[in-house]
Amino acid sequence: MDTPSPVTPELFAGLGLIGLVIGLVVYLAVLALMLWIGYLIIKAAVRNGLREHTLWLESRRGPLR
Repeated sequence: MDTPSPVTPELFAGLGLIGLVIGLVVYLAVLALMLWIGYLIIKAAVRNGLREHTLWLESRRGPLR
């Protein structure tokens, strides 16, 4: 008598769908994290650039305020 195989196509289909959803969520999370870190780096660079430019202007013309 043959025993039925414990590995069924339905099991693989379910795992494939779950794996696809988890992979998509992880991909989107990594993408969002990269964009957020890029935003913070650019924001800090612009802030530092404006600070340096303001100091340069004040050294040429005196206080701006």
